[in-house]
Amino acid sequence: MVNVRRIISLLLISILTGFLQLQAQEVQESASQDFDNAVTLFNNGLFEESITELKHFLQTQEDHQLVTTANYYLARAKAKTDSTNKTVHFEEFINDYPFSNYSSKLLFDLGQQADSAGHYKQAETYYSRAQKLGLNNKESAKAYYWMGESAASDSNFVQARQYFMTLADEYPKSKWAPKALYTRGRLYLSETKYDSATTSFEILKDRYPNNEMSRRVGTALGESYYQQGHYQEAIEALKNAMPHLNDELRSKAVYLIAESSNYLGDYDEASRYYKQYINMKEGTDEVRVAHYGLGWLYHKQEIYHWAADEFGKAAEGDDETARKALYYKAVNEKLGSRYADALNTFRTFGDRFQEGLWVEQAYYEWAITAYEVGRHTEAIDALLPLVRSDRELDWKGKVYTLLGEAYFANKEYTRALQAFDAAEKVTDVDPAIKRQAKFQKAWVQYSNQAYEQAQPIFRSVYTEAPDTKLGQESLFWSADALYQMQRYGQAVEQFAEFINRYPDHEMVGPANYALGWSYFKNGDYEQAIDPFKTFYQDYDAPDVALYPYDTDTQLRIGDAYYAINDYENAISYYQDVIGAEPGGDYAMYQMANSYYRDEQTYEAVTTFRRFLRIYPYSQFVEQAQYNIAYIYLNTGNYTQAVEEFQEVINKYPNTEWAARAQYNIGDAYYNAGDYEKAITAYKDVMEGYPQSEYIIEAVNGIQYSQMSLGQADSSSAVLEDFIADHPQTSMADRLRFRQADNRMQSGNYQAAIDEFQQYIRITNNRELLPDAHFNLANAYEQTDQIAKAVDEYEMIVNEFPDSERVGPSLASLGRIAYSRVNYKQSFEYFSRLAEQQQKYREEAYIGMGNAQLAMNNLSEAEKHYQAALDNNADYEAAKVGLAKIAIEKENYQRAQELLSPIAESNTTEVGAEAQYYLGEIHQQQGNFEQAVKAYANVNILYEAFSDWVARALLRQAESYIQMGQRGEARSTLNTLIEDHPETPQAKDAQKLLDSQ
Repeated sequence: MVNVRRIISLLLISILTGFLQLQAQEVQESASQDFDNAVTLFNNGLFEESITELKHFLQTQEDHQLVTTANYYLARAKAKTDSTNKTVHFEEFINDYPFSNYSSKLLFDLGQQADSAGHYKQAETYYSRAQKLGLNNKESAKAYYWMGESAASDSNFVQARQYFMTLADEYPKSKWAPKALYTRGRLYLSETKYDSATTSFEILKDRYPNNEMSRRVGTALGESYYQQGHYQEAIEALKNAMPHLNDELRSKAVYLIAESSNYLGDYDEASRYYKQYINMKEGTDEVRVAHYGLGWLYHKQEIYHWAADEFGKAAEGDDETARKALYYKAVNEKLGSRYADALNTFRTFGDRFQEGLWVEQAYYEWAITAYEVGRHTEAIDALLPLVRSDRELDWKGKVYTLLGEAYFANKEYTRALQAFDAAEKVTDVDPAIKRQAKFQKAWVQYSNQAYEQAQPIFRSVYTEAPDTKLGQESLFWSADALYQMQRYGQAVEQFAEFINRYPDHEMVGPANYALGWSYFKNGDYEQAIDPFKTFYQDYDAPDVALYPYDTDTQLRIGDAYYAINDYENAISYYQDVIGAEPGGDYAMYQMANSYYRDEQTYEAVTTFRRFLRIYPYSQFVEQAQYNIAYIYLNTGNYTQAVEEFQEVINKYPNTEWAARAQYNIGDAYYNAGDYEKAITAYKDVMEGYPQSEYIIEAVNGIQYSQMSLGQADSSSAVLEDFIADHPQTSMADRLRFRQADNRMQSGNYQAAIDEFQQYIRITNNRELLPDAHFNLANAYEQTDQIAKAVDEYEMIVNEFPDSERVGPSLASLGRIAYSRVNYKQSFEYFSRLAEQQQKYREEAYIGMGNAQLAMNNLSEAEKHYQAALDNNADYEAAKVGLAKIAIEKENYQRAQELLSPIAESNTTEVGAEAQYYLGEIHQQQGNFEQAVKAYANVNILYEAFSDWVARALLRQAESYIQMGQRGEARSTLNTLIEDHPETPQAKDAQKLLDSQ
């Protein structure tokens, strides 16, 4: 029984064990299937799904034999889905399995990645780490090779060659060894270490005579000799290597033999091999280098037309060879006296190449060729791209000198001088040529009315060479340029200098004439008389003169006497010119005016009437007839004035003089007290001359006449009727503007806003739009609509940049920004004002200074105040600004020195500000009684400036409080609240009263 039981037990154990083994086998097969699925997903690019499967596998099969491989795939899958952390994922695996073959693969992968990114040192490190993991010979050799490539890419050639040599010595049977030796030799070649390259290639040939890399050495060794200038050795090495070379290397050898023969002067051999290379490379771009070599071959033999042809065949493309070939094609055409062909080739070069290699040489030679054949404009056009480029020119002096000569030959003297100036910095230019160029430059500018640019150049030529003919003439034209610029005071100085220094100069006569005119234009009429008289007495005009200078001079002398109220002498000179042609009519006309100014009204009227009889076609006849009428009007003979004005209308209807006369008829009736007729006359202006400039004056005349009659003012209604009847008249737009402006002037700002908005909507006249927007902005300010005011000012600045209203608009924007405590924006507005508007520069500097002071930038503020003072030494607002800086620095004495003279003499707002700050100085120093007096003077002397008065009253009350005089303080605060209720100071005053 026992044995039976044991047998049954053993049988059961056997069955159970078999079952368990079967179950384990099924589990192992299931796990492998999971792994295979994960790898399949990975290979299909489904990396996220692969990660899930791999993680499941690793969690359930911790002891499985594929765990290492699974982790390898997991690291790669993570890297695929999270490329930025690829290194992290790989390094985690390498740390866990440092000696696994997979780790070396990942390190190689990281090395390749670093190489691609240009991180060569890092790549070298990865390959080195892989090599240290104990790789087999094949993989270790590979690691050394890529370490060498990375070091070479990093320009560490010494280290690279060491890696390659170590590979060749330690793993001589590896396929990488001959490749390493070849690359080592090429590195020497790249560094132009041709001896070492030769040695390296010899080692390769000795160790691996039948290897493909050794066959390449043939051309490399020959090239090494070639690069060293050992042309005969190069030829021999290349010819010996020829039987072992493939087609590509054989053609290279042929080319190098041709080049070497060329250098040795063996032209026949060189030509044979160049042509052989051309046949071998026929139909490819590579033949160009052989054509280029043949070009030089023929050039050396002075066969220039053949050389040009070969260079032309090499000139296709845009590489260095093409550039040089095209350049030498043109040079050889020029050497062969084919100038037209050379110019065409240079032009082709210019069309194809604007920058880069050989551009400077080619463009310079192009310019020389064009200059030599008289094509000066083409020479200029060829050189300009060079001087305008950012490149550093190797031939800078030559380029600029040639450009100057080309400009000079082309009579472009300004640019010639600029070119000579540039050339002078790197080479010498004859001073006489430069002066001549300067003078011609100035003369061209003068002729083109660029007087401001011409004058200092004329003056510099005179300063450089005052005793030369060119220098003397330059002084005259410098003075005349000043005259043309209306700088008459400076013109006077230089014309006088010319006359005094060169009394015998042929142009001293015109200089006296010009001096007289300079005095005359400058308003120095008395001083003008003598030089005019000198000119009249001493100057002999040429036989053929374009203008009768004697007549003109007499007239100007008469005008000068007229201007200084010496009418007797004026009449004398005018009398001498009567009858002259031209000028006689003007003389008689001015003689009549002189009689009138001398209160000889009878002679005046008589002379005007004689003028009308003698000169009926003069340009002054309308004014002469009008003046007769006007004399009667001014002498109170209103009836005769009306008749004479009517004569103007009859003789010269439909002219502006007729409209003016009709208006003055109204004035004559008005002055005579006949207001009804005056109204009728003014209305006749509107009805008869709707296009006249006197419409607005006529409306005003109607208004005044009605007021004199005690009637209701209907001028606005008359104006509206006129606009309705004449909507297209040129005056209608101005009349609408006047309506809006009347509302503004009367203080009805809301009505003005409505009128200006309507005007802006309907007007087609852009001329008055800036004024309309400006007035609208002012009206918005007056009605406390500040945001809208800002919009209008901004519109003027942006939409009408050339308008005279831009300056005041920027100033207003700066002021508003300052009042809004936006000091930075205020500064920006005033900065723009300083840059754009010369005549507002002083105001701009003050605004900039105030803004910087408000931002507590004292040094910047002081700089701007000082700039205003430098611009105008008497500008008192700038002195006040500097005084405020001094107060901030507690330099009270300096502040007081600046402010006291202004407070004593200035009656404007600047004076009020100065007086206020005098009070502040005393208050800050604890001199409260003096502070009270200074603040009181603001109220007494500057009552009109309520802002400063309100500030002063508040500070005066503070001073009383500090003195313990609370009753005086309360009285002052009450005055402030009652007289200036809308000011910020009134609110502060109320707070002080409430706290007492």
